[in-house]
Amino acid sequence: MLTHSTGSPTTRSTFVGWQRLGGAVAALFVLATTVLFGPSTGYAAPAAPAAAGCSAQDWQNPQNFDRCLAQLPDVSQQEQQCLTAPTPDRPNSGMPGWFASQPDSSKQPGPKGLYSRYGYGGYSFTQYDNGCVSNNVGDYFSIRAANFEMTLATSIVAASNALREAAWQPQNLWGWANPLVQKATQSVYKQVFTVFGTITLGVIGLYLLWRSRQSDMSSAMTTAGWAILVMVAVTAIAAWPVRSANIADKSLITGLNVVHNAIGPPAANTPLSQCTNPAVGNCQDQRPPAVRAGDTAVETLVFRNWLRGELGSATSPTAQKYGYILYDSKTLSWDEVARTNGDQAAMSALIGIKKQHWEKVAKQIKTEDPEAYSYLQGNRGMDEIGAGLIAILSALFFAMFDITASILVLLGFLIFRWAVIAAPILGTIGLLRPASAGIRRLLNAVVAAIFNIIIFGTGAAIYLFAVDLIMGTVSLPGWLQVVLVWLTGVVGWLLLRPYRRITQLGGKDPVRELAMIGSWNRRFARDLRDTPEHVGDPTVDPMLDSRYNRRGMLVVNSRTTVIRPETRTEDVAAPTAR
Repeated sequence: MLTHSTGSPTTRSTFVGWQRLGGAVAALFVLATTVLFGPSTGYAAPAAPAAAGCSAQDWQNPQNFDRCLAQLPDVSQQEQQCLTAPTPDRPNSGMPGWFASQPDSSKQPGPKGLYSRYGYGGYSFTQYDNGCVSNNVGDYFSIRAANFEMTLATSIVAASNALREAAWQPQNLWGWANPLVQKATQSVYKQVFTVFGTITLGVIGLYLLWRSRQSDMSSAMTTAGWAILVMVAVTAIAAWPVRSANIADKSLITGLNVVHNAIGPPAANTPLSQCTNPAVGNCQDQRPPAVRAGDTAVETLVFRNWLRGELGSATSPTAQKYGYILYDSKTLSWDEVARTNGDQAAMSALIGIKKQHWEKVAKQIKTEDPEAYSYLQGNRGMDEIGAGLIAILSALFFAMFDITASILVLLGFLIFRWAVIAAPILGTIGLLRPASAGIRRLLNAVVAAIFNIIIFGTGAAIYLFAVDLIMGTVSLPGWLQVVLVWLTGVVGWLLLRPYRRITQLGGKDPVRELAMIGSWNRRFARDLRDTPEHVGDPTVDPMLDSRYNRRGMLVVNSRTTVIRPETRTEDVAAPTAR
């Protein structure tokens, strides 16, 4: 019988003890390794695996929203108690929506900005996750005051964008005026120019016959040529009144588009390496310069200030990462409203999805950045009032120059249409060259309008580009950005100020003209006093101190004498005629 010896009991117990000691040491080593090199157990640990797949750049692309939101943890039923997510706004809701209209470029593929995609909805602060019953009355009224400021700031920017789009796209704005221009011009031409113009031509014929007796062929040819020129121009305008105005519009708009494409806010063309479908054209920026400028203004002046109040900063990692999706959860885009097509059930379902997105993003912000979440809750009412005040100042300083430039451009295009209507009326008398002051002033106003459109359109492009650079410079503090935006507008206005008089380009200043008449009067009096027959004449010396006031009255020795310039000339010139 074979036996297996296991040694003495003492030897076996010693071996078992060493086994237990080795296992304990191995366990301690594994635990120490886990503590030193394993994942952190801080407050951000649960969220790290969930959002690890999306960077800040991913969150700023709307095409990645669904993929990135799927990686965030859901909000449980227990967590949803007493949580009331804000209801998304429509793109044209509220007072800013009065100026909102969906750009045509937003219906086309390609890059879009915040204004092109969402209009002016969602720029308000919220109170969120403050318990089932919030007793903080101070924050409640602070939020209301800050929301009023944001509404006012957004409305100012919206008005500026609306005027700019109307000014740079006159075909859309003045389409209603085409029937007016057509009917009014042709009626005036038939009822006034063809009737009274015939009489004027008869007068011109008599004038030419009279001048022929003077043997002044050059003057006669000038008068005849001027009459033919005015008659042909007025007839052409009356035959194609709408086309005449549209030709001027298209020529100037083409020039403005070239200028804005060169020096305005650049187009955001997507690189081909990042383009998802180049065949449908979603790589090229389809927005016109006016809409690109509107996107720039909304993002720099409204959205960034909204981030300051909603998350405490516009440049923090949390704001850069979750600011866009948070705003998307608070508003509806033009495309989303169009997809519902008035279906209330579809709209309710879409609003519910937006609220779920808000809750998931808010939960993630609470985990990663408790300070930003405090702003999101609405517990920093005074800071939000400050953000709203900065938004108002930024919008005002920006709109001071931008709205002025747009109004001057609008007036320029309006002058074209009034000039087309007024051409047959003024041309009736303007056929006679000595009585052509009215038609000359009309031509002067049209030329001045062209110069103002070009000058202020170019100035607006440069100003918008400067604002984009100023607001995009992170190294500049917020207050300095606002001051620089204002100073840039002031400098632009001062440089372009000599061209602000739309109808006086090359015209005469009546006050300066009267001053020239007074100077001529004094020189004539000195020459008259030096002649032998007027030496010691008491009526000559007071004329040396004469001047003319704004009404054209002669002022002698601080007393106003109702003597018109032509009367004064005849009285003084009479003695020399003898």
